[in-house]
Amino acid sequence: MARLRNKCSIFFRLQAQKVKIPVNPQAIEIQYPTDHKTYDVLGMGEIVVPRKPSLKMVSWESFFPTDRNKSYVNSGAKNPAFYVRCFERALREKQILRLIISRSGSFDTNMRCIVSDFKIKDKGGEPGDIYYSLKLQEYKSYSPSTLTIITPPVQPEQNWGSGVVVPSAEVTDVVAETQRPVETPVLRVGAGVIVHGVYCNDSYGSKPHGMANNISTEIKRIVTGNPYPVLVGNYGWVQESQLQLAQSAPDFRPY
Repeated sequence: MARLRNKCSIFFRLQAQKVKIPVNPQAIEIQYPTDHKTYDVLGMGEIVVPRKPSLKMVSWESFFPTDRNKSYVNSGAKNPAFYVRCFERALREKQILRLIISRSGSFDTNMRCIVSDFKIKDKGGEPGDIYYSLKLQEYKSYSPSTLTIITPPVQPEQNWGSGVVVPSAEVTDVVAETQRPVETPVLRVGAGVIVHGVYCNDSYGSKPHGMANNISTEIKRIVTGNPYPVLVGNYGWVQESQLQLAQSAPDFRPY
């Protein structure tokens, strides 16, 4: 009887050995699990945050035949014990396999994997044939990357004539230090100021009731157009010429 041409082939590459599954399964299941996260958001309800796919899973059930002359058996098939030993060794030695499923006229599957589950079963009335179920999980390399840090060579020490020996590398670091910009103070509500002179009850300058002499306080209010436009602390209203802006004022909060 002429052997029927099989349009799908399943191979394993175990180290330097290439193994072809003798009998194609009736169905192959490939799972593409995800790790999406769902959350309950107030006012919106449930939302989903997509994440990267999880590891693929491939599984099927078939058998290793004793009679290798049947039309459904792929060419080059070996005895059942050979395949059982291959998968047992892959489990025992923690081997990383490569699964190749070649489909004529369709997409192919090619992935690194490990055997996550392998079961065999003998059936009565079919002596010698070994039925099995197989589960494979995708394998991704997780070896850490190596980071190489190159440090400049240590320069000879320099004598600066003061009796102190300073390594030149330290001097370079000091010279390379950049000066940080200094924030210029601005006349605004909340700014820290130092007050000099008379302060009044209102911005028109009525009823002066005190004399400030280098009082540190903050600006509470500014009214443009009036003779005494600036209200300082709990003291009163003063002219702008009576104020000196503090260089490093605290973070005051206006009322």
